[in-house]
Amino acid sequence: MNLPNRITVARLFLAGIFFVFFFDQPLPYFLPGRHSTPYHYTIAFFCFLIACVSDWSDGYLARRFNQVTSFGKFWDPIADKILVMVAWITLVANQAIPAWIVVVLLGRDFAVSGLRIVAAEQGMVMAAEAGGKIKTFAQLLTIGIISAHYALAVDWGWNVELPKNSLAWFECKGLVWFEFWCLYPLCLITTLYSAWSYFYRNWGLMKTR
Repeated sequence: MNLPNRITVARLFLAGIFFVFFFDQPLPYFLPGRHSTPYHYTIAFFCFLIACVSDWSDGYLARRFNQVTSFGKFWDPIADKILVMVAWITLVANQAIPAWIVVVLLGRDFAVSGLRIVAAEQGMVMAAEAGGKIKTFAQLLTIGIISAHYALAVDWGWNVELPKNSLAWFECKGLVWFEFWCLYPLCLITTLYSAWSYFYRNWGLMKTR
C-alpha cells in the first residue's frame, strides 16, 4: 500500500477518533466508569483538522508521484463522506446543530450517490462539479469552526456560549449567532444548489427508455 492510500485509510481512523473524543463520556455502554479525557474537544478538533488536510494531501501525492490506484479512486471519496457523516452525526448527538439541517445535508449526498449509480449502470461517469467542491468546503469549514468553538469554550475556558446552551436561536449572539445565521445557511444553500445542479444536468438519466 503506497503513501497516498495509507493517508486515505488514516482518515477513516481519524473520523472514529473524532467521534470518540467529542463526547464528554465516550462509549458509555462499553466504558461506563470512564471519565472524559482532558482537552478532549481540542483533540477532536485537531483530529478533524488533520483529516481535512489529508483529504487534499492524498490526492495531491497520488498525482504528483504517479501513484493513482483503483484502491485510492474507490476509498478516497468514501473516506471523505464517512468523515463528514460521522462529524455531522456527532454534532447532532451533542445538540450542536439542529438535526433537520443535517438530514438535508446528508440527504443530498445519498441522492447524488444514487444518481451516480444510475449513470454507472448506463455506462456514464458523472464528473465532479465546482458546486460539489464548494459544498464540501462549506461543510468542512462549518464543522471545523463548531469543533474549535467547543474546544475554546470547554477546554480553554473562553467565555462563549455553546450552541446546546442556547435556548432560542433567534436570541443567540456571538459565535453561536454566526454559526446559525451564517454558516448553517451557507451549508444549506451550497448543498441544495449542488443537488439541483447535478440533477438538472443529468435528469435525462432518470427517464426510462
